Amino acid sequence: MGRARKIDDDDDDDGIPVCGRHRAPEQFGPPKPEPHQVEAYFKRLQNILDALEIADIGWDKRMYLQRMLWRPDRLHADNPKRFPPGRDDMVILLLRAIAETTNGTAALTLPVMSAVSNCMHDRWTDRGLVWLEAMDAVPLLEILQTLRHLGLQDRLEDAIRFKLTQILGSPFAPPAKKAARKMAKPPTVSQRTWDEMLALRKADRQRQAKKRRAAKLAA
Repeated sequence: MGRARKIDDDDDDDGIPVCGRHRAPEQFGPPKPEPHQVEAYFKRLQNILDALEIADIGWDKRMYLQRMLWRPDRLHADNPKRFPPGRDDMVILLLRAIAETTNGTAALTLPVMSAVSNCMHDRWTDRGLVWLEAMDAVPLLEILQTLRHLGLQDRLEDAIRFKLTQILGSPFAPPAKKAARKMAKPPTVSQRTWDEMLALRKADRQRQAKKRRAAKLAA
């Protein structure tokens, strides 16, 4: 038979590794709100909703829009020289692009707002009324329903961007270059004098270009 264990046997477990997770420190009281969940952003968004005559949109959508308001403020606080102060323009434009077009307030769902927000390229939204007219031609809920039937609801943003590109052109294309304005000869100047003046201007431009090239080489 084995030896009975004595009470004074060594029970030191220091050498045995601890299994499982360490207990997290206990927290008391309600959880601390996120920066965008404070009353200031709640009121700021509510003012926008009231101005656009949009009824309550639900907690999840409200938090998404309040985060849109908060993020530029955070960027500006971190780097005020690079990022301008936060404004309400993008949230207002997003809500108008959905609620004030043929889509209506029924399309103010979280998937739709997120997808449209990611499609708000400056080259499109800077066109003002043209942007809203383009959104009139994008049936957001219909596109979302079609994608859900195909199991492709996560491609909503791509589908909206494709439709807008067909209407507004690529948001990434370089702006069209303006045609150089041709100088017209004043009626009081003779053709010979005009030609000499143009030749002098051309020679001067060539000299300036040559000086810039020489400066670059010397740098």
